[in-house]
Amino acid sequence: MDHKELDLATIKEHVLVVDDDIGVLNIITRQLSGFGLQADQAENGREAVALLQKKHYGLVVTDIVMPEMDGMELLLHIRSYYPQVDVLVVSGYSAIYKFTDLVSAGATDFIAKPFDGNELKAKLQRIFRERLLLAELIHSKEKEKTFFLNIVESLAISLDGKDEYTLGHSKRVTNLALQLAEYATEEEVDFELLRLCGVLHDIGKIGVPDNILGKVDKLSDEEFVIVKKHPELSSQILKPMESDLRIAAIAKIIHHHHERYDGKGYPDGLKGKEIPYLSRILTVADSYDAMTSDRPYRTGMGINKAIEEIRKNSGSQFDPLLAEEFISFMEKYADSDPCPSLDTCSVFSGITRHLISKAYEMQYCRANFEACARYKIKNKKERPDDLLPDGSILLE
Repeated sequence: MDHKELDLATIKEHVLVVDDDIGVLNIITRQLSGFGLQADQAENGREAVALLQKKHYGLVVTDIVMPEMDGMELLLHIRSYYPQVDVLVVSGYSAIYKFTDLVSAGATDFIAKPFDGNELKAKLQRIFRERLLLAELIHSKEKEKTFFLNIVESLAISLDGKDEYTLGHSKRVTNLALQLAEYATEEEVDFELLRLCGVLHDIGKIGVPDNILGKVDKLSDEEFVIVKKHPELSSQILKPMESDLRIAAIAKIIHHHHERYDGKGYPDGLKGKEIPYLSRILTVADSYDAMTSDRPYRTGMGINKAIEEIRKNSGSQFDPLLAEEFISFMEKYADSDPCPSLDTCSVFSGITRHLISKAYEMQYCRANFEACARYKIKNKKERPDDLLPDGSILLE
């Protein structure tokens, strides 16, 4: 945006004018209207607070010396509860507050009484020009962040599909983690953040050689050391955008999803509550999916056997409270009826590879069918034949 004169009539944000002098209040309001701005009035700070609770304002123009709640109190309230709102102080001489006091409290600008319309207009143009520039910058950063995350998420899903043994793993882990988070009681959970962490938790495996990831036999000690580096590689992939607080949180969570509650995990040997809460949730979900999925060198466990493993390792590998909550909801599924749509679901007729169908049947048709992408499509005619339960598409 260039620095030519801003047409205030193009500003859609409303202005709130606060002054106990009705004459001054009306003069400022008329001037703002003449500039093309929409303004509301309040005769003191308390009235202003009530209006701020009901309506969004981009700018508050306020006097300082007022009864009931003065302008400084109002300014401090706005900074605490509405930090995105700019405050223009319009006031005469005050023996109580100096200009520096107002700036320190967070005032955007100051204009002394008496003033003329041109001075007020110039102040308003500067304030709204800077608001527009900031909005453009935020929008640009959001687009950049979204683009970056979309690329990384696509890489993670592509990595999942590199071989039949990992196909759908990240999506299954994500669904299990979200289910566990719904049952969990210890902390409030940001579900979108957890979803992203679930999808991206193994993205670092893109840096592990294919001959190790797809090895049929058990890994050697040296090969396992390489695999154990994938949490650190995952966080390094996100490092270019770690200035964004949300991406930094994702990087931290996936960095620690292989820590153990007893401190014997990796990469940093954190223990107990030192491990981020969402990392502890992912640990349970990731371990369960690994246990119940087939691998080239072994057959996946049954549901009940996997539940027993979670119980046996509660307090050592797993957060005991999360393990208990996971077991509680999984036991409901272990011996329950399968998906009510199983008879009309054509997904397994399109999958000839037993190793894939077994993992899906255990994870979705029996235990987690409410998270199944096919189950969610109630109109059976609209179910694509190649849509897998985790939402991915059958790879030929």
